[in-house]
Amino acid sequence: MTSDPDSLRCLQAFYTAHPEMVSSPFGGVSGYDFALLERIWRDLGLNEPRALRVLEVGCGRAFLRDYFKERDCEYLGVDLIAPEGDRTAIVLAEAGALPLADETFDLLICIEAYEHFSGPERAALEFQRVLAPGGNLFLSTPNYGNVAGLVKRWMERFGGYDQNTWAPFGGWTPQAHEHFVTHSSVLRTFHSAGFRKGKRLGCETDLHLGLCPWAALPGFPERLLFPLQRAFPVLRRWLARRIPTLSLHQFWRWEK
Repeated sequence: MTSDPDSLRCLQAFYTAHPEMVSSPFGGVSGYDFALLERIWRDLGLNEPRALRVLEVGCGRAFLRDYFKERDCEYLGVDLIAPEGDRTAIVLAEAGALPLADETFDLLICIEAYEHFSGPERAALEFQRVLAPGGNLFLSTPNYGNVAGLVKRWMERFGGYDQNTWAPFGGWTPQAHEHFVTHSSVLRTFHSAGFRKGKRLGCETDLHLGLCPWAALPGFPERLLFPLQRAFPVLRRWLARRIPTLSLHQFWRWEK
């Protein structure tokens, strides 16, 4: 999702070679946790989608295509790599140059793709352009305004990782164009593009990775991992709502 040809080829090559990295807090490798997705949407004030024109930028394997079609929505997915199997309703394009008409969609979804954009400002302007008046954007991104962000800075400066490659996913496997995304950077970019802020939430299921990214490393002691993952579910949800910066992922609803 970048206009730089070298960066574009790098991303395409990486995700072609590592399809297991096409993932999100909702899944993405072998399926989707639609119940979690719907709960996040409700918490953000997004109504159940019915008869909407939906665009998903960075659609990956397009698991949401059938979900929206079952709800009488028109679905179009955009990505740099075509998914295997059924490729209908998929356009190969980058986020900063969408080959789509103005004010075409009621709902735009971008899940775990924004951090790979070399030009997030261009992408935000494109999102604003193709959304119809009153349309909504659901955005899911990593969040590095926490302990995980401090580790990312350290590992990319001193730990042997190239710039924009460290992330606590896949056992700290180097990523392609994993940019440093924070609450303030997203806020600044989308306000500048003309969006109105609706609401932001943290991700309760990976709150522990925002605070202790070492828990994602292979061999991390299970006696410590299980309490981090499962302890205090009510407190985790409260913290994800009240202090979303603590969690490894953040969810946004933006209104045009």
